[in-house]
Amino acid sequence: MGLCIEREAGGEPIEGKIAVGTVILERVDHRDWDGETIKEVILKRWQFSWTMPEAGEWYYNDAVAMASNWVDAYRQNESLKKCCDIATGMLQGEIPRDPDLAAVHCCQYLNPRVAPDVKEKWLVSGMKVIKKIGRHEFFKEEKRG
Repeated sequence: MGLCIEREAGGEPIEGKIAVGTVILERVDHRDWDGETIKEVILKRWQFSWTMPEAGEWYYNDAVAMASNWVDAYRQNESLKKCCDIATGMLQGEIPRDPDLAAVHCCQYLNPRVAPDVKEKWLVSGMKVIKKIGRHEFFKEEKRG
């Protein structure tokens, strides 16, 4: 979970890191098709950009190298350490989920500069932007009657 937070929000303020952690945990708790565990949710195809080669060869390879050489990556990367601390704090209940995102069981976010076509598709489908943090927008899925 710490690696996922770092890859998705390493350059974001702490609120952005907590927001990504919130989305991960909300997916585990409220969206069975994403997976029943944190690992299943994170590794679900097309859910997190850093797990896909389409993120860019360097970025993808860097993520694979971090995961493959975890001990060294953790020792050498301050951002990764901070994100692991946030993940641990969230899992232990010491750091609460983002209250705005948890209140609507937010499970979707993206960087609209990287994926403007996805944002447009989501807005057309009825999803609403509920919060912006750093470079990311977090969406609420509207229930259809």
